[in-house]
Amino acid sequence: MQDFTIERVGLPNLDFTGELIGQSPDVNPRIKIYRTKVGHYVGEIPKDSKRSEAGYFEKPDLVVNWFRTLVGSINFDVQAAIEAATTKDEEFKKAWNQHVE
Repeated sequence: MQDFTIERVGLPNLDFTGELIGQSPDVNPRIKIYRTKVGHYVGEIPKDSKRSEAGYFEKPDLVVNWFRTLVGSINFDVQAAIEAATTKDEEFKKAWNQHVE
């Protein structure tokens, strides 16, 4: 676990203790997903070198919907970050993978 501070655009900074569980594959990732110490989730989309759009959510499906709303769709970067998160977080895996019988 590590301490994070995300400076947000037009909102107070978001401070939390947690871990990065997913990000887009770029050298400078466009999408990041964190899990907090108590098991909540933070989504981040950098807007410039200092500030980001970021939100705090209790469930993975809320993070996915937040990205969909801000980006307009689940594009390659968002999907790559979500799929990376599914390898590190069971709740993300349940929310993203569809199981049929």
